[in-house]
Amino acid sequence: MASTVLLGLLVLAIYYVGSRIIALRKNIARAKASGIHYVIVPIYWLNRFWLITHPFWLKILRRLPPSWTAWVDFTIPLSTFAYRYEIFERVGHDTFLTVAPGGLFMFTCEPAVISQITTRRNDFPKPIEQYQAVDVYGKNVVSTEGATWRMHRKATSPPFTEKNNVLVWEESIRQAEAMLRSWVGPEGKGGRTTDRIMDDTMRLSLNVISAAGFGRKMEWPSEESAKEDVVDKSGYVDVSKIRNEEDDIDPGHSMSYTYAIHCLLDNILLQFIFPKSIMRWIPSATIRKAEESYMEWGNYMREMLLNKKEALETGNANKETNDILTQLVKGQLVDPDAKTKQQLTQEELLGNMFVLILAGHETAANSIHFSVLYMALHADSQRRLQKDLDKTLQGRSPTEWDYDQDLPALFGGMAGAVLAEELRLLPPVPNIPKSTIGVSEQKLVVEGRDCIAPKDMQCVVACAVAHRHPGFWPKGPPRLPGGNTAHPLSNVDNDLEEFRPERWILTETANGVLADKDGIPVESLGGGDLGVNESSDTSELLFKPAKGSYLPFSEGYRACLGRRFAQVEVLAVLAVLFQNYSVELAVDKYATDEELDTMDINQKAEVWHQAAEDARHLMLTGMGQIITLQIRNGTVPFRFVPRGQERFPEDVDEIWKRNHPNQVSDKGMPGWSCWRNASTRIGAVLPPK
Repeated sequence: MASTVLLGLLVLAIYYVGSRIIALRKNIARAKASGIHYVIVPIYWLNRFWLITHPFWLKILRRLPPSWTAWVDFTIPLSTFAYRYEIFERVGHDTFLTVAPGGLFMFTCEPAVISQITTRRNDFPKPIEQYQAVDVYGKNVVSTEGATWRMHRKATSPPFTEKNNVLVWEESIRQAEAMLRSWVGPEGKGGRTTDRIMDDTMRLSLNVISAAGFGRKMEWPSEESAKEDVVDKSGYVDVSKIRNEEDDIDPGHSMSYTYAIHCLLDNILLQFIFPKSIMRWIPSATIRKAEESYMEWGNYMREMLLNKKEALETGNANKETNDILTQLVKGQLVDPDAKTKQQLTQEELLGNMFVLILAGHETAANSIHFSVLYMALHADSQRRLQKDLDKTLQGRSPTEWDYDQDLPALFGGMAGAVLAEELRLLPPVPNIPKSTIGVSEQKLVVEGRDCIAPKDMQCVVACAVAHRHPGFWPKGPPRLPGGNTAHPLSNVDNDLEEFRPERWILTETANGVLADKDGIPVESLGGGDLGVNESSDTSELLFKPAKGSYLPFSEGYRACLGRRFAQVEVLAVLAVLFQNYSVELAVDKYATDEELDTMDINQKAEVWHQAAEDARHLMLTGMGQIITLQIRNGTVPFRFVPRGQERFPEDVDEIWKRNHPNQVSDKGMPGWSCWRNASTRIGAVLPPK
């Protein structure tokens, strides 16, 4: 009996190995026929077993010689963000295939190829099976393709209007003022250390979407209640510390609206993993609470939908209401003269509203958080931003700001450059998935050659790498102190891994015509059309990237619906934060306030540099993605102080450089890779073609 079992296992093993070899040979033949450069790997990038267990195998693989395991770098999730442009340099091509027994996978950071893929929606559809997790309440514009997607897109596009953007502008200013007061104190003196900024920007963006998206205003918590909130590892508010006050709970509900949405988002991974039909039966308080929040927020939204529909049908709705939900419901009311009009079901409406609040609030919150962090690390850029705000806002209080006048000026000035540069370095998602699944093979021009994209192939548009491609961006020499580079392998001879918003600022030629860095006149001027998906991701007054090289909100037909929503929100918040205040890195870890007061400029530069190295190291090694890219392994503490009361000089980096002309820091280098030290990657051998 035992020998029979062993024989059976041996036959199965031989069959498995043989079938894998045959599959690999077939896929190699397909790759050769494509004309696209390829790399052979034993593991398919989306192999579920590998995705789940690879951290365990990496501990073993790191003990082997690098020449044996160079293939690993092409199979690790987020490898393109970890290695940046270096992994394409290693291959020697901006577009390449990985060939595994499980199939073909294409990686590209080539702008011309990216443009072909994003503009040919039917030829390179989204692999919707990767988006099923976001169908928490129903199908939506993110998780559908083909005719179904067109129906969702047609229904969800109209509500994103300029009138709604005005509402976003006003609510963002109101929430930003409240957030700033919580940081600087009721008297505005500032100087208080906080490491809650990521948490608070999440709260701010959620409040803005609740008001501009659903017509439900949410107030900033009092200082007393805010002290009881803590940020967890996912970046959301710890809902166990949020007060679920009975006075705030609507009749018929067990949770307040605020508590329900925070709890829902705080446990988003549970919503993705567990089927709703079994969550209530799992004996876990956390899962039960997650299921309750799912039901409660859904019920709140259903009530809002019903109330808005009744108000519109009876003529009792405020005609000036411009929130997205009202406009969406208005668009769903059947026109008697349009009997063939397609409508979204209630579940689909909820699905789209959930996607808006899920991805929308994280996108804007991250941009605000990282912009603040970069401003703290680059005081020279922060001062330039403040001078530009002085010129634009003329000392007017936020209540006097004008959307039509001030937003275009912010968008086309230093504030717009700060946002554009932050999104260049840290786009909401580093990779955009595409495929040729369900379609035939596609003609594709790669590196100027006619090639074929094989059918049934997955594809990664490596937008975070395209944003750093040295052939398409204004660049200069590295600027970091201590001889460091922002990344140990990628773009080590230039500053494309560094935050330099000035690269977006156009200069004036002798005749007064705006021109780009190379003196080429800009094609058209103006504040930029802020209509949905009708203009570029940056103002016409800023540097214009080559098509396909900059896509923080994707590109083409599937470009993000809410990008103007997010841009308006971030620009308004940055203007509020930096009009009268400066942000600085908190150095409490290295010196007390009393000690800092007795230090000279050189000593202050020492402690500031230590805090800056901590922050840079965290941004290099602590990033991760659940929905969007965030720092998920720590926080950076800040202080906001009134302008003119900064504790560190604008040129603090330069002072440290002068004092340490030959010193190279050891922070920010080790452990940057997700599986082994960077030094082992240099000179790695590629698998043979």
